[in-house]
Formats: sequence, structure tokens, C-alpha cells
Amino acid sequence: MSVYTQLDTQDFISILKQYDLGKFITFEGIAAGIENTNYKITLEKSGETVFYFLTIFEHLKQSDLDFFMPLLAHLETGGCQLASPVESIHGDFIFTVKKKDAALFHCLPGKTLETTSAHHCHIIGQQLAKIHLAASSFKQSHDNSRGFYWLQKQINNDSFNLSNTDRALMLNELTHLQECWKKWGQDLDLNKGFIHADLFPDNSLFTKDKKLSGVIDFYAGGSDYWVYDLAICIMAWCQTEKSEINTSLELAIISGYEEVRTLTDSERQVLPNFMRLAVLRFWVSRLLSQEQQQGAALTTFKDPDIMKDLLISISK
Repeated sequence: MSVYTQLDTQDFISILKQYDLGKFITFEGIAAGIENTNYKITLEKSGETVFYFLTIFEHLKQSDLDFFMPLLAHLETGGCQLASPVESIHGDFIFTVKKKDAALFHCLPGKTLETTSAHHCHIIGQQLAKIHLAASSFKQSHDNSRGFYWLQKQINNDSFNLSNTDRALMLNELTHLQECWKKWGQDLDLNKGFIHADLFPDNSLFTKDKKLSGVIDFYAGGSDYWVYDLAICIMAWCQTEKSEINTSLELAIISGYEEVRTLTDSERQVLPNFMRLAVLRFWVSRLLSQEQQQGAALTTFKDPDIMKDLLISISK
């Protein structure tokens, strides 16, 4: 979450006329994250202070939002823990502000984690599997906008200011994964469906008693291999300061996942290569985000070199 689009008090008062949520008190911009503009809004309702989040979608199209908003409502109905969108008095999830689409969301209790434990990883593994299974009954589908073909295109465009060594690493990994991708497409035991595709610790909230409050920021998601989502989650939650994967945390995520949904033998076998795909994808996307973040008033920088170093480590 970042602040690219600036709003003032009058903007919020105007927006809230479309809702019956309470009296506007104040707002603050949220710096965490990199894709959208986000604000936390404080309201007063029946003498109590209540909070909501406003998200301004900087890149998503209306057709994307027509998929994600009903999906989030569907996942909540299916028992998943997440920040669900709020309907206006007209029954709409989406409104327009500053010529951009936006939505209000329920504010979940808790905070993002500064350090992860096996307990947290076990819980997030369970929740990831619940999301996969709950989404499988959702009738609409949506392509993974940053899937493998997107990744190939970005790397082949050669638009990054990389050293010769880094460029060679990126191309070698892509060549390896292109061969893997052909084999994966022929394996019917690699299940597909909706994936979150960005389940990092900063996209989940935990309460003080170590319970999961919910998962947020589903907008990188789409249809892809479920084991790819698991690989992304392991990469995000289990990497160490030495650019390695903490195997204890990895096993905690997998065991949590398998309490809800059992992995196939094929999924277990290909997980290491999906890990390499996950790390390569986030190395590339972080390089791209460096350029996008230059115009943001508040933002959180995510270092691409962290992913590069991890890729070197796990591809040995």
C-alpha cells in the first residue's frame, strides 16, 4: 500500500455520503505496500470509534474489479478470513474518486508481523489452502496478470539496468523454467485455480494473541497452479537474512496447508522449481516497482537484490 493519489478532508466527506457508516473524524495515508493508494479512515458511529480502509486502484481496470470484489465477498462467505469490501447505500462496491476506481473495506484488527514463527506459518498455510478451496466454487475466472508469460515478456524486453552477471543469471533461470513449464503443462496432477500470488507477511494481520485476523491485497491473484501459490508463500515467509529458506518454517507452512488440502505427489516433486519461479517473478516485479514508486508521496521500498540473492541460493 502506498499513497499516489492525494485526497483531502472534503474528498472523504463526499465519498462517505454514499455510505451509512458514521460521522467522519479523520484520515491518514498508509505507506506500506507498492501497488495502490490506501488510506485509513476514522469514523464515529453510535458513540463508538470505527475504522475503515479506502483503496484507490492505480492500475486495475473496471473488469478486474468486477471479478475481485465479488470474489472477496464469496471467500468471506466460504469461511476465509479477509478484509471484505463494504457496499454503498446503492449496493455498489466500487466508486470513482479523482477519476480512479476505489472501494471501502472493513478494517481488520491486528498488525502485520515483524518476525514470523512456525506457529504463524502453520496458520498461514491453513488459510492459503482454505482460499484455494473456497475460490474453486466461484464461477468467474481471472487470468494471473503476472503469470509465466508476463514474466517471459518482461525479461525478454531487457528494460532493466542490470549488470552482465545479473542479466545472465536472469536469462539462465528463465531458460530452465521454460523447460519446466512445458512439463508442468502435461501433468494433470498439478491442480489449478485461483491463487493469491502475493501472500507476504505484510499482506496478513495477526492479533496480539497470535491469531490470524485476515489476509489482504488479493489483486495480484488469478488462475494458476496452486503449488505456485504455496511456493510464493514459502518464499515470502521463510527467507532468512542469509538469503536462505528456513526449512522449519517451510515445513510449518506445508503442514498447515495439508491439514486443509493434501498435496499430490507431483506437487511435492515440482515445488523446488516453482520456488525458483516465484523468486524470479518477484525479482522482476520489484525491479519494475522501483520505477513506479518514484511518484509516490508515501511508500515502502522493497529491495530487488533480496530476491536476486535468494535466487542464487536456492538454484545452486
